[in-house]
Amino acid sequence: MSEQKLDLILAELQKVNDRVTMIDDHATTMNERMTIIDNRITNIETEQQRHGNHIQQLIQLVGTTNTKLNKFEQTTIKHFSQIDRNLRLLESDFDLVLQKTNAHERAINRLKHVE
Repeated sequence: MSEQKLDLILAELQKVNDRVTMIDDHATTMNERMTIIDNRITNIETEQQRHGNHIQQLIQLVGTTNTKLNKFEQTTIKHFSQIDRNLRLLESDFDLVLQKTNAHERAINRLKHVE
């Protein structure tokens, strides 16, 4: 082979080598980008897990709160019913006192007129 052919082959090999280097650089860049994307996905998954845990805590808290509110509602209804009964009794007692007061006033007025 002649030296010219060897030079041409070496030049072609250098071009191929340059392209391989360029492809390797491109692959390295792509690998770095993929690593960044993978890290982001991992961070998103971690956040989703954390949010899932918070949601579970909220569900448990709401359940506990609902139970407490139901007990409070039952107790409140019971107490208000008792207050309502006591108020009706007081109104009845007040009406009775008013009737007796009126009866006494009439009796006093009759006694005043009799004398």
